[in-house]
Amino acid sequence: MVDFWCQKWKLPLLLCLTGLLQWDLCSGQIQVQIQKGPLYRVKGYPISIFCNTTGFTGPSERDFEFILKKQNMELNMISTSDPNFAYGLFSGRIRKKEIYVERLSGSSVVLWIKDLQESDAGDLLCATLHTGGGYLGDYDDEAKLNVIADTLEASYSGSPSQSLSEGDPLQLECQVSSQTFQHTHLSVTWFLHGEEDENPRPIITLDKDLTVKPGAGFEDRYRAGLISMDKVEDTTYRLKMPQVAQSDQGKFFCKAIEWIQDPDRSWTQIAHKTTTPCDVEIKRIEVAPEAGSFSVNLKASKGPLQEGDALDIRCSVNAQNLPGHFFSVTWLKDQQRVAQIGSSGVLTVFDSYKDRENAAEMRAVKTSHMDYLLTVRSARTEDHGQYQCEVWQENMNEDGTFKKIQKQMSSPETVSITAKESNLAVVMLMKDAVTEGDALHVSCSVSGFKGPLSVSWQHKKDPGASFSDVVSLTHEGVMKDVGARYQSRNVQTFHSPAGNFTLQLGASAISDSGEYKCIVSEWTVQSNGEMKAITQSQQKAITVKSIESLMVVSLTSRTSNVPIDSPVQLLCRVRGPRVSLALRWMFQPHNSTVQTNILSISHTGEMEWRADQRNYQLNIQAQPEDTRFTLMVPRASKQQKGQYQCQVDAYQKDVQKAFKNSNLLAVIVNKPDSKMSLFSPTSRLETTVDTDAKLECSVMKTTTNTSRFTVTWMFGSQVLLTMDLDAVVKFGPAAGLEMDQRIRLEIRQKQNFQMTIQQVRTSDSGQYHCEVEEWLQDPLGDWYSLKKMSVSTELVVKEKASDLKMNKADTQLKVEEGKQVKLKCSVEGIGSDPTLRYSLTWMFNQYQSSSSALLTYSHDGRLKYKSFDSELEGRLHFSTPEVGVFHLTIHRSIQEDRGRYYCEVQQYQLDCKGQWSHKASDTSGFTNVTVQLIGDSEKQTDPLGTALGVTIPLICFLVLVIILLLIKDHKRDSELKKKKECLWAENNPLTPLPEKTCAAEDYS
Repeated sequence: MVDFWCQKWKLPLLLCLTGLLQWDLCSGQIQVQIQKGPLYRVKGYPISIFCNTTGFTGPSERDFEFILKKQNMELNMISTSDPNFAYGLFSGRIRKKEIYVERLSGSSVVLWIKDLQESDAGDLLCATLHTGGGYLGDYDDEAKLNVIADTLEASYSGSPSQSLSEGDPLQLECQVSSQTFQHTHLSVTWFLHGEEDENPRPIITLDKDLTVKPGAGFEDRYRAGLISMDKVEDTTYRLKMPQVAQSDQGKFFCKAIEWIQDPDRSWTQIAHKTTTPCDVEIKRIEVAPEAGSFSVNLKASKGPLQEGDALDIRCSVNAQNLPGHFFSVTWLKDQQRVAQIGSSGVLTVFDSYKDRENAAEMRAVKTSHMDYLLTVRSARTEDHGQYQCEVWQENMNEDGTFKKIQKQMSSPETVSITAKESNLAVVMLMKDAVTEGDALHVSCSVSGFKGPLSVSWQHKKDPGASFSDVVSLTHEGVMKDVGARYQSRNVQTFHSPAGNFTLQLGASAISDSGEYKCIVSEWTVQSNGEMKAITQSQQKAITVKSIESLMVVSLTSRTSNVPIDSPVQLLCRVRGPRVSLALRWMFQPHNSTVQTNILSISHTGEMEWRADQRNYQLNIQAQPEDTRFTLMVPRASKQQKGQYQCQVDAYQKDVQKAFKNSNLLAVIVNKPDSKMSLFSPTSRLETTVDTDAKLECSVMKTTTNTSRFTVTWMFGSQVLLTMDLDAVVKFGPAAGLEMDQRIRLEIRQKQNFQMTIQQVRTSDSGQYHCEVEEWLQDPLGDWYSLKKMSVSTELVVKEKASDLKMNKADTQLKVEEGKQVKLKCSVEGIGSDPTLRYSLTWMFNQYQSSSSALLTYSHDGRLKYKSFDSELEGRLHFSTPEVGVFHLTIHRSIQEDRGRYYCEVQQYQLDCKGQWSHKASDTSGFTNVTVQLIGDSEKQTDPLGTALGVTIPLICFLVLVIILLLIKDHKRDSELKKKKECLWAENNPLTPLPEKTCAAEDYS
């Protein structure tokens, strides 16, 4: 009992263990993961893509392969196990270590590409190699890698060097922008590379999330507000340091980094740019050693300066216990006072400089407790001279007034202001051609200017013509002087802050082609207050292309040669400007010169079918590069064979601008290949007169189940009868009035055609041809022929067995020379049939010579001698005492008459038409004639003659008895046959033909 239960529990236990084992196997499936795509990386920069695998058993270190998949191809890139794995496209870069795999662990690697190229774009496949056993899991994974252009730009446009003193403010700007289509963020960092620094030190960073972070060593000054960075507008990043220190001396530059967020939500650096540096010098300040003393330094803007440049003159006061003293600072030019800031902070401007202060061209401010700054925003040539700072130390009296204590003068510094040589430059920016009806944009890029600008636009159509005004824009932004040709046109001109001018003509016309001139003037203010213009111009040609010249219409098809009932697809492609289109599908039938309209589509979208819409389908697709009109014929017919064409009209604002025809495209609609096969049961048919002959031909295999057939039976080359598709039978000329009564056509089963000829005659013998043509019906209901085949049957009609039989007995005849030779041949069993007649030819064969005809007796009673010997003809006598018995007598025999004589007999029978037709022929036995000289017979005794004299009469008697018996039987047979044969007078065999026709004709 215990054993029973043990056995019973073994099966569930085994199933449980099997399930656990399978679960364990499933949990151990290989899984390869590559960095999730799509990934966007910038051309020319290094990239890294990680790949790892999990769920494997066996060795702890896995091998990996990277494969780049492009359209319809896979390119081996690199493998950790096979050094020859890479294709030639990558092998050179692998040898230069530009592409390599870094192993992070036994199951994780990183693919590095140092210099990303456009050809590296595609689906990057990471695969781990199979190490044996069953395949479980995913052994590869792929990510889409997109390579985009580098559009990141970073530039520094300030002075390449600056010289400052300790405590002076420093302000630097760099411009950073990116034009990528992907969503990216930018981070900008200002760096300082001092003389003693091994690597540049980051000063401050505006991160990709717009947070500001100070660099190491600059945190305290950042928190004290002595370092900051601002983003001005969209592209400018400004570094501000109000008080520089000696440690700030070195090269300042900014670095821009472009970041993109990958599908795994991580941010990846894809591009970076560094600006040119600005070399900043920081001077130490010497402080007076004695208490209460001070010193004055003057610093002017570095030259050379030109008209319109900013002029800064900075006065710095250095003293011990400086905050406890009061100072009055005066700026002198050529010993003449310009401006003063008193101890109380009040600004005083002297003489002619008051007007410039009122015009905001000049100002003086105290920038710090020790710095005083005079700024002239737009310097003039009269600002050229020697500048000094005069500083008085003052004490405040009890009444609030100030008492001068001591004065210090700065060292003089000469400032040179030269007349401005304009760097105004003009470059035309525009397309070489525009499309008729589109807006025409002409741009003028202006650089090197500092003053306000104005522009005038001019145009000339032909090279030899003069320019005419289009429109002008003053330096104050007022548009004026619109040319006469453009008064009614939508013409505008714009001025961007960057200095670019744009001329816009709405709805350009062909007449707008030609050269355009951009005349730009920069305006500056003279010392006398008048405006002065510096002018530059540029001109460039532009072509307004007509819509008709740009429009291309083509008609193509991949199904222009098809069998009947197959689809045809015609593609009309219209390439050119995006305008409204009208289209007509035209068709010219095969062997016709007239085109017919299948379908018309107006430019407003109305559609009109001119042909039967059930036979066509239309599809329209508007693609970015073209518009496609597809005409489909679902089931082509022979009527749709011919040339097709699409005609296209282009419209702009309901005005027709162009008309184009496509090429003619021939569509060939072929008959399908016929599968018909024809069979005839026999090629030769033998029969006898007055029987029915059945001739057959059968279609063994057809092209389709709906095939129909026409049948033509021919006798020789003449048509007996035809049967059309509707099974209507018509007789041909070969049948005649008599034969069409004896032939008929039957369709046995479905495809078996049998022609019956009743009561055949010998004249019906010959070749009969059955010609069968297969027909199919096309989709439009028309019947068309596929293939014509024929089979032949030879009909042989034989006469019925003849009863003609000649006496074949050979006889010996001896006559004396000069006596008569009597010859006889007869037809045995002649009977009394009046429809039979005979013709006879007597033949003579001399010994050792060929046979020759002596005479011929015709069945119609004519006798004709054949011998050329007139003497012999005179000795011959022919007679026929009764029907079938023929006598030939040779008178006056001579030695030349010796030889063998026999007769050839032909039997003729009267047919139903009253014509004598040959029925049979036979040859008699030989009569050997010997002509003896006179006297020879008396001298010799012939024992054979004696024997024959006894034997021949006995034989003749027996033959006579047999003939009488045969005649009796023949009479009985003739009486039975008379009922079926022609009705002749029984006892008048030589009378004329009876008036009545044959019984066979009565049958018809």
